[in-house]
Amino acid sequence: MQAENNPNAGVNMVQLSTATRQFTSTATSTETPLISPTPTLTFTPENTATPTITFTPEYTATPVPTSTLIPTPTPLPPPFLDTFIEKLKNGNAGQVVGVYVEDVMSLRVVQQPSSDPAYVSTLPNTATYFNLVRQMTGNTGLLAHNYLAGTYFFSLRSGQIITLIYGDGNTDDYMVSSSEEFQALSPNSPTSNFVSLSSGETLSSTDLFYRVFGGGTRTTMQTCIAQGNEDSWGRLFVIAPLE
Repeated sequence: MQAENNPNAGVNMVQLSTATRQFTSTATSTETPLISPTPTLTFTPENTATPTITFTPEYTATPVPTSTLIPTPTPLPPPFLDTFIEKLKNGNAGQVVGVYVEDVMSLRVVQQPSSDPAYVSTLPNTATYFNLVRQMTGNTGLLAHNYLAGTYFFSLRSGQIITLIYGDGNTDDYMVSSSEEFQALSPNSPTSNFVSLSSGETLSSTDLFYRVFGGGTRTTMQTCIAQGNEDSWGRLFVIAPLE
């Protein structure tokens, strides 16, 4: 640029020192305010409790009671002995019509013909009433072949109850006390002598009869003992006094 019309142009400016009256003013104490830092707002969170998770149970319906059907009980059959007695009854209170031992035997009892005192029934599950015992001792004697109902007599044991059944349905109980076995020295003779298999004692047929059928009120069961080919080799007597 071109210099303007200035007398001082091109000359370095020199500042002249001119005495100047200085005015000293009374200093005024000005308090410079302290600069307060801008407060920082600190948000203190409220004490928040840790949330507790509560499980709301599902709604369970109260069960409605239902009526339970009670089955009608099936009537039990009558005890076997009762049924057995009903089958045997003939109305005759003085006649033995059956004999029963629980878990051992249930036999019909038939009478001997008056003309045949040695008669023994050949029917299965049947015992024969020994008339001579009643006539001579007043007791009861029952006979059976060892290959028929007499086979049950070998199963009788001391303490078992023998029940006699009468034609009117009444019964008497006898308890087995002992059994005795004898060898018949003349197996097919009604007057044979007998030898006790336990003591070796020899008895006549009459002595043996009163020994096993006589005495106090009792029932005696008799059958034969087979040995080899001889079905009548010996005799078994099961003795049961009245309970």
